[in-house]
Amino acid sequence: MTLGTNRVAADWQWNRSRLAPAPRSWKNVAGMAVAIAICEIMGMEFLLISYSIAQTTTSNQAEFAWFWIGMILIELPLVGIIVNRVSSEAARYALLILLGILTYAPKLLRDPTSPDYHDEFAHWRDVYDIIATGKLFQPVPIVPIVSRYPGLHSTVAALVNATGLTIWQGATLLILMLHVTLLLGIAALAQSIGFDSRTAALAAVMYSFNSSFLYFDTEFGYESMAITLLVWALFSFVQAIRAEPGRGRAAWCGVTVLLSAGTAVTHHLSAINLAVIMGMVSLALSIPALARRQGWVRAAVTAWTLTLITGLSIAGWIHFVAPGTVAYLSPYLGSGLSELMQLATGSSGGRQLFSASLSPWWEHQAGFGVTVIAFAAAIAGLLLIRNRIKGGLLPRGRPRSILIGFTALGLIYFPSTLFVLSPAGAEGARRSWAISWIGLAILTAPAAVWLLDWAERRVRALHRISIRTSLAVLLAIALVGGTAAGLDPSYRFPGPFLYGSDARSETPELDAMSQWFLSRFGPGNNIVTDRYTGLIIASYGLQDTANPSAGFPTYDLYLDKPGQPIGPAFLLEELGSSNYLYLIVDKRMAFDIPHVGVYFEPDEPSSFVLPDGQPEFEGRLGKFNTALWMDKVFQSDNYSVYRMNLPAASDTYQDHAVEFQGRLSVG
Repeated sequence: MTLGTNRVAADWQWNRSRLAPAPRSWKNVAGMAVAIAICEIMGMEFLLISYSIAQTTTSNQAEFAWFWIGMILIELPLVGIIVNRVSSEAARYALLILLGILTYAPKLLRDPTSPDYHDEFAHWRDVYDIIATGKLFQPVPIVPIVSRYPGLHSTVAALVNATGLTIWQGATLLILMLHVTLLLGIAALAQSIGFDSRTAALAAVMYSFNSSFLYFDTEFGYESMAITLLVWALFSFVQAIRAEPGRGRAAWCGVTVLLSAGTAVTHHLSAINLAVIMGMVSLALSIPALARRQGWVRAAVTAWTLTLITGLSIAGWIHFVAPGTVAYLSPYLGSGLSELMQLATGSSGGRQLFSASLSPWWEHQAGFGVTVIAFAAAIAGLLLIRNRIKGGLLPRGRPRSILIGFTALGLIYFPSTLFVLSPAGAEGARRSWAISWIGLAILTAPAAVWLLDWAERRVRALHRISIRTSLAVLLAIALVGGTAAGLDPSYRFPGPFLYGSDARSETPELDAMSQWFLSRFGPGNNIVTDRYTGLIIASYGLQDTANPSAGFPTYDLYLDKPGQPIGPAFLLEELGSSNYLYLIVDKRMAFDIPHVGVYFEPDEPSSFVLPDGQPEFEGRLGKFNTALWMDKVFQSDNYSVYRMNLPAASDTYQDHAVEFQGRLSVG
């Protein structure tokens, strides 16, 4: 299986092993296949054991050990065959497909029947609305911006309509295919640059150690689709640059435009990152000292043209279809930079890494260690490139320029790690690693292959084993640390109810309440509630929950003490004019601190948690039972549903201002 063209594959095999392949033995192959099968079966069994422990035990951390032993058994034997000189190109890509399937197992086995993560509920709701109405761009109350990027949702809806699968089954099938295709895309991209299949496949393996690969980019989310489109768009972009003028280049240009447009309508950040990466490669192609060779000017023109088309398609989509994207994204970068500046000047203490994590200490150390390992591997990769250039094995031309462009992308990973010290920038930093690790894998894979070949040529058998063992240990640390640095254990492991956890807040009680509400009042009612209740009531319950903000502080309703008027007048006026009829209260917010640190939304006032660690809502929720303008319509162990009798419009509110203000006090 050759993912690059024959011309490209033969053009620049600067990293091909100089060692002759070892002789093959069918007996050895059969024995190895049996050993691999045993490792994979045992690894999957260990994953199931880890999840079983996590569901029933909260006092120890045995699930982490079982999980990582399982993942190491699953991955490292496959990696060993992939980097073996005896393995054929077809075998390597077949093993990458198997690796892609098996690395989807952790997310799938966590809950194979329904969404778990915050954004998954939003995407589920959008697909439901598309199927129900036959129209795109239906409002999504949980994450409003997702409705403006319908690439994922329309694909799942089409798959559901064509196959009769449920929404979740269709989404699971699609994300699995995308996950496998992502690994193949990394290998194809590396091979299109000029790496042999061994190095290209190892680059795909090393990419799989980034913090998003196992869980974040396997969730039912628009980035899970867009990251795969991005990688294959980069592959076709490189092919277009390296193809000779004519039909071949035109065809690759057309594929690049198509995939870039698909990325633009699927996910905002992925599309922007795609344009940036294309710009970096185009810039490297425009530097004569790197690229000057026959045909380099035409290649640079092609690259810049494709970059411009991609940039314009993204800008056009944002301007005409998703104008809220800029306002949605800008606070993350701006706040992150501001907090880093405060940290540098000493005016802020920043985040304490892993401070609230449920994971064991050795996962924390691996989380720090993966950056150290990546840095050492990047230095080795840079030295190898330098030596190849000096030795004439990496001459000026398009391959060198493309490699330098992706090298620059990989090096962005290291300054981005500083943003994890910023509360506002941490999430953006972690999400960027799925992008920067594309370049990092391309930079570091040749150095790893060189080291293996050097050990094979120069070192005695005992030392050879030591070097291979050391590399296996480093890969295991990178596997553990990459995931640990990117996602909280409450997302990774199932378990008992954990208040204020996006992934572990759904309960039978909440499901029953949402279904009762739907059957009693129908869909589409405007509701005020907290973040975790809202995930279920706005998805499976098909209701429209409020999105609180500084300009629409619905959380103020919960703050007033008994005996005081409830809520500021402007908020009540806006709620009434917007036809908000119901308020849902989870009584646990008066006693518990949310696991993720917020009750309603990330920018809520920090004063919701008092200096003594108690919620500010304590003793303030009973007032709803005696407020004259509220009627309780439902009560369970933890949830209360109230109907709010608010004036319906602004002019009505003014007409009844005196009367209504008299009803605001508790009876």
